[in-house]
Amino acid sequence: MDWSRSVVVVVSPDSFIRGVGRRVVDEVLLSGCEEIAARVVQPGSLLLDAIYDDLARKRIHFGTYRYRAIDALYGLGPSLALLLRGSPGIHQHFTELKGSGPLENASRTSLRLRFGAVNTILGLLHVSDSPEEAELDWHTFFVRDWNNPGPSELPDSPTRLGAPGARLLAGLLDSPPGAGERRGFFQVRDQLRRGLVAHLWELLPRAEAATMARHLGALDGVPLSGEFVTRMAKSLEGTADLLLRRALTASFTPDEPPVDTGRLWRTLEGHGITVDPWARAVLTTCQYFPPLTHAEDRPEPARPADAPRLNDTGAEPAAHG
Repeated sequence: MDWSRSVVVVVSPDSFIRGVGRRVVDEVLLSGCEEIAARVVQPGSLLLDAIYDDLARKRIHFGTYRYRAIDALYGLGPSLALLLRGSPGIHQHFTELKGSGPLENASRTSLRLRFGAVNTILGLLHVSDSPEEAELDWHTFFVRDWNNPGPSELPDSPTRLGAPGARLLAGLLDSPPGAGERRGFFQVRDQLRRGLVAHLWELLPRAEAATMARHLGALDGVPLSGEFVTRMAKSLEGTADLLLRRALTASFTPDEPPVDTGRLWRTLEGHGITVDPWARAVLTTCQYFPPLTHAEDRPEPARPADAPRLNDTGAEPAAHG
């Protein structure tokens, strides 16, 4: 195999969860490269171990938090690996097509920006950036058979891999039309905050609850404001779990120290609050990799004009005039 002319593209689970996997594959194949092989790769600890081994071979060393982020990605479901052959320069072409590096610096024509990547981990696809990486990716995603772990391996010749083709496989993996995940970072975070507010509401002092209920009514239909969740967390001091109060106000971005999400999910489950796998992956990865905001995301709005303002005592300020 001439790896200077060959590239491995891995369409990751978030593509299929968001219902854009088939479209991503179509764009990849429109490059004019020859499709040599395609196969579905199931998630699991053995696959993750192989990915980390390959990173070590490439002498790529990074913070352990990145491993947790990759765990969150590949734990979402199956991926689709493609082996493509083209002309010299194929790796640079696909790196640019993917949208490499910080997403805010990526081209608007990149696949990650066009199809709604959340961040560089939940980035819809992985591409071999060099001939050396392509060969490692081939052994990771093709030669080793993670669907049937054991001593057996798949043949190392792509011509011996029988498959229905990347487009058909992507169609099988994609979410049904209209059923793809549409929540972005802000929507996921707001959903968590709303669940916490509902769960913790009965712990509020009565007078505080009455004031905050009026404020909450004015926020109906829009994301909870930072002012609201901060005030509620402060009002719950001494009555609510510290980790739950922290989660209520956390930004879940690199701007502040990260929340121990593993412990948070366990604590929430103990309180009967369920956080779905997509939301867990989004909040876990965005703590370390800045979320890319899209038009469908709704950042915290300006305070509605008719919303009661909360002062330091929790009461509405006296009217002036």
